[in-house]
Amino acid sequence: MSAASEAFDAALGAWLSRQAAAEERLTSFAFHEGLPIVDVPSPSSHVALRGWIMATIADPQVAAFLGTVAGDGRPTADLAAGGAFGLEPGDRVALAARVGVLAASGLVARDLEGDRVTLTELGRAALALALAAGPLTPAEASR
Repeated sequence: MSAASEAFDAALGAWLSRQAAAEERLTSFAFHEGLPIVDVPSPSSHVALRGWIMATIADPQVAAFLGTVAGDGRPTADLAAGGAFGLEPGDRVALAARVGVLAASGLVARDLEGDRVTLTELGRAALALALAAGPLTPAEASR
């Protein structure tokens, strides 16, 4: 396994651990009145999420977007004006939808106060792995 792959798996494992802890807190809050806590299974396994993320970043527009927000991130207004993802320039609604999917998967973070999109640790690791691996065919990305 390459160093980039190991770094990605470590970042993904950390993200999944944080998600599981958040689910645990939410579950215990929801049942705080003395009712038994319901065991909520993890929504996705490490392997399944890894496959989905690798397929997602195999899309050249997604990989380019992740590269654009690497470092200090970029203001949402700049991303919208520049037509990120090949979207119509200025279409903030479509951009928000695409960014929302990447944020939900842990690849990017949205700073609502500063109106910026930044790459997360998981996003940096995924992008590094994608760049190290080179272009993937859709069949390779779905494995």
